[in-house]
Amino acid sequence: MNDLVVPADLVEEICLRLPLKSLLKFKTVSKQWRSILVSRSFAKRRRMIMNTVLNKPQILAAAGNHRTVGRLNDDEEEVEMFYLHCDAAATRPSLTCDGLVCIPLPGWINVLNPSTGELLSFPSGPDPVKTDRYDRLYSDDSWFDIFPGYWAMGFGRDEVNGSYKVVRMFFDTKQSEILDLNVGEWRILPSPPPYYVEARRKSACVNGSIYWLQYIPGFKILALDLHTEEFRDVPPPPAPAQPGQLVNLEDRLAIAIANAPPNYWELKIWTMDVEDETWSKTYTIYLFSRGLDPITWRLWCRPVAVSKKGNLFFHDSQNRLFKYYPQADTVRCISSDIRVISPFSENLFPLRHLDSAPGIRTFGFQQLMPGSWISRMSRRIELQIADILFTTAVAASVIFLATRS
Repeated sequence: MNDLVVPADLVEEICLRLPLKSLLKFKTVSKQWRSILVSRSFAKRRRMIMNTVLNKPQILAAAGNHRTVGRLNDDEEEVEMFYLHCDAAATRPSLTCDGLVCIPLPGWINVLNPSTGELLSFPSGPDPVKTDRYDRLYSDDSWFDIFPGYWAMGFGRDEVNGSYKVVRMFFDTKQSEILDLNVGEWRILPSPPPYYVEARRKSACVNGSIYWLQYIPGFKILALDLHTEEFRDVPPPPAPAQPGQLVNLEDRLAIAIANAPPNYWELKIWTMDVEDETWSKTYTIYLFSRGLDPITWRLWCRPVAVSKKGNLFFHDSQNRLFKYYPQADTVRCISSDIRVISPFSENLFPLRHLDSAPGIRTFGFQQLMPGSWISRMSRRIELQIADILFTTAVAASVIFLATRS
C-alpha cells in the first residue's frame, strides 16, 4: 500500500483547532509535527484563534504540594481557573507576562511556561550587599512582595523582537541589569533609572514596557521600554499617594488603591489609555466594614479579570478572591483560601528562540533536577480546560494512520 502523505499545511490547520492537551501529545508523533508545533508562526496563529473563541477570562492560581487549594464554587462560570501545583509559586512572589511565570529564588531566576511545561533557570549571582537590615524592616510578607536580595524586579516581552527579558535594580549600590532569555547572561542597562522605585511592590508589563511605582518623596510611575531599554516618566493618576498595586488589566496599565475611610474599605481602580497616557477612574468599590476584619488594616487588592458580563474579579493580600457586580454595586467573596498569581492565557511561544545561546539549560516538568528547588515542582499542572475548540477526530485519526503507514 502506498504511504499516505498528509500535507504540512493540513496538519497545521487541524492542530490549530485541537485542545491543548491533545496538541502537546502530538509533538511526539514525528519530527515534522514537532517542528510545526514549536514554530513561532504556529504559536502566533494559535493565539489569534484562542483570543477569538474564548468566552471566559482565565485566572492562574498556585498551590503548593502541602497546601489545600481554595476552589471556586461550581456556579462561578464567568471565569476559567488554572491551578499550577508549584511550591515556589505558592510561597514566593512572582512576575507574569503572556501566561509565563517568572519566579526569582535565592541564587536563581526561573521562568516557566505552564502551557507547555517548559522551564528555564538562570544563575542570579551574589546579592549586591548583605540584607540583614532589610529583614528587620520588611518582615510582614503578607503586605509586601519581597524578592531575594531586595531587588526591584520586572519581567516582560520586547514587542519588537518578541524576546522575554528580566530586569532587576538595587538602588543602594546603583545597580540596574537586564537578562534576555535568548542570551542567558546579565548585562548592565545602558541608562540607569532616574530615581528609586518601590522594590516591595510588583511591577507590571504592558505593551512592551515595565512599570514601577514610587511614593517617596512623591507619587511617580517609572517605565522601561524593553526594546530601547530607556526609562521614561509616566504621569500618575490624579489620586492620593496611597500605597497601590500596578497590574496589567486587559492589556491596559491599571493601579488599584485600597484605603480605609472612617467606616468602610474602599477600592479605587484607575486605568491608563495606552496612546496618550491619560487615566480614568474605572471602579470605586466599597468592600466591607472595617469592624468585620480588624486584622486587615493593611490590605492590598489586585484586579485580575473582567468577565463578558462586565463583572470584575480581584484578589487581596489575605488570599481571597472577590467578584464585583457593577450593576448591583455589590461584592462577594467567592474563595477565601486561594493564591491567585495573575490572569492567564495559553502561550505556545518557545521561551527562547531556536537559534539562541546553546548553553541555556531547558527543563521540563517531568525532567527535573533532583536535589534542587526544581524537584519540588509539582508532578502535574491541573488545567481545567473546556472543549471550546472543536476537535476534528476523523482528521486526526487519518493523520495518525498516515504516520504509521
